[in-house]
Amino acid sequence: MSDISIPGVTNKYNTDKIIKGLVNVEKLPLKRMEKNRDILKKQKSVWRDLNRKLSTLRDSAKELFGFQNPFKEKIAKSSDNNVLKATATRKALEENKKILVKRIAAADRFISESLPKDFKVPAGKYGFKVGEKSINFTFKGGSLKDFAEILNRKSRNLVKAQIISDTPGTRIIAVESQKTGRKKKLLFLDKAVDFGLKSGILKRTGVTERDIPLTKYSVTSWKSALKSDSYSISDGTLTVNPAGELKIPVTPSFNLNKNMVLQFQLKTEIIPEKKSEETKPPPGPSLPDTGEINFKGIKVKNEKSRVILPQWKPPVPAKRIDDMQVLFFNSNGKIHPLNKIEDSKDFKSYEADIGAISNTIDSINIKNRNTNRIIVVKNIKIFDKTSRGKYIPSHPISEAGDAELIMDGIKIKRDSNNIDDLLPGVNITLLSKSDKPVTIKVEKDKEAIKNSIVALVGHYNQVITEIDVVSRRDKSVIEDAKYLTDEERNAYRKKLGIFAGSLTMYQLKDSLQRVMMNPYRTDGGRNMSLLAQIGISTDTRKPGEVASVDKTRLRGYLEIDEARLDDQIAAHAGWIKELFGNDTDGDLIIDSGAAYSLDRLLNPYVTIGGIIAAHLTTLDGQISRKNRDINNYEDHLKKYEADLKYKYGKMEGALQALEKNSKALENLGGSNNRR
Repeated sequence: MSDISIPGVTNKYNTDKIIKGLVNVEKLPLKRMEKNRDILKKQKSVWRDLNRKLSTLRDSAKELFGFQNPFKEKIAKSSDNNVLKATATRKALEENKKILVKRIAAADRFISESLPKDFKVPAGKYGFKVGEKSINFTFKGGSLKDFAEILNRKSRNLVKAQIISDTPGTRIIAVESQKTGRKKKLLFLDKAVDFGLKSGILKRTGVTERDIPLTKYSVTSWKSALKSDSYSISDGTLTVNPAGELKIPVTPSFNLNKNMVLQFQLKTEIIPEKKSEETKPPPGPSLPDTGEINFKGIKVKNEKSRVILPQWKPPVPAKRIDDMQVLFFNSNGKIHPLNKIEDSKDFKSYEADIGAISNTIDSINIKNRNTNRIIVVKNIKIFDKTSRGKYIPSHPISEAGDAELIMDGIKIKRDSNNIDDLLPGVNITLLSKSDKPVTIKVEKDKEAIKNSIVALVGHYNQVITEIDVVSRRDKSVIEDAKYLTDEERNAYRKKLGIFAGSLTMYQLKDSLQRVMMNPYRTDGGRNMSLLAQIGISTDTRKPGEVASVDKTRLRGYLEIDEARLDDQIAAHAGWIKELFGNDTDGDLIIDSGAAYSLDRLLNPYVTIGGIIAAHLTTLDGQISRKNRDINNYEDHLKKYEADLKYKYGKMEGALQALEKNSKALENLGGSNNRR
């Protein structure tokens, strides 16, 4: 049975090995085609990598001369970040400003008495109002925690409640407005008033405000007699003419607490100065004619009389007086000056913290010493700034108030601590009040300029490395690029010399180097025409430094002298901007500069349908044709192998038949011999 052989199934004659050997020989063209296809794919990958690096380099170049170039970026620095912080946009002006923060904007924040742990908030309709906005909700009754949760849920970022465990058995509830500003007072409405009183958040108060009427009966003389032409009153508005003074009695006297303020509205009217007429000396006395005599036809006139006059001096013009200290108040016979006023064509609101100065007010006094300024006052009122109608907070942690600051001697108020309309393009955040002015310095963002330049040089060196690796077979190109990671080195080794001898690569590298070495026109002239003058070159060694052979310098890699770059940016940022992108003909279009030239050079390579795109398209076509050739040849190999198996199968069958016949003949011959 061991001699049985089935053609094409058994392998008695080792035909499988013969067929495999023949097929392997036939596969040699296929391996060459696959190797060529792999080379094409690697070339395509290299072009894509180069395209990506060139695009990144071009983007870095455009960043240095485009509309959003870093030379227009501004940065704002505060001399005390604990008092205020500032950020600047590109629209900011380069300037220094000193700001004194007298107070920051605050919101109402009130706390309750210490309440039992089981304190219950009654059911009812609750309401809270902050400024012009309000919230209302119905509470079914429950604990302080239940009340705080529903208030926070319904508040719409207007009011916030917080429960604080001051002791293991007691709780305090804090209710605070989420809006700052004097006009954003927190008011309790409906059932919230009862809750505020019961919990000790609010308490009732006595008389906390008084309006001061302005009528012809409400003013009187102050130090000198009251003249009718020195003032006038009409529809509750008091007008005090130049050199006028008067007193507005507060009858009866009003008792003040520390939170009382005097509020009024005031404007000024400037009287144009009259042009002084030219004064001439007096003509002196008029003397009669001295007459004449006639003697024998001869007239003899008497000499005119002469009067010796004293030396004439022109009269001294009236002195202009500008005095903005106009308002005062009297308390127990003592006069207290209020804040100085400011010129304003429209009524401007003023507030004076008189409660912090005295405990009573007997009169408001006005003295207009100005020679060319009329003072107009209305709506005089005294009130408690913590008052909430008939109630005041029992335990205010903070009270609604505006931010107050002084800049350039001007008093400024804002209802928020985030101020973006004080300096053009600058956002100021107030953090705390200050005892001395804080300086805000707005300047060019030198760090942004430097980072953009460093990024450009880094991307340039990456492109030079890429070109050197793919166009040369020298492994030292990879080893000498110190900035490469191990992973990047391994990737570069796989594509080393894949475009060796490529004219395109050599031309690209040469063009890149010329762009970075060429001089460019700037307002700095010869002092600023080369990148080397700002510390960017292939050799940044200091004078006197020992020279050494550095292959990276020979290959055209750029180095940066950071100290020199920092100095040049600080001193000549405008020139450096022109060095990278400059409008030399005044048509508002950039037409010169290193970054501009890089963009122009790289555009044909990376644009859609450009040089690299054309190479990729060509490679795609070659890869497709190579794939078709490979597929066709693989079909050929399959058919070739099948034909071999068929032929060798027939051969095995024939051999077996011959072998069988041979054995039969042998057997026949043996039988005859036995006979």
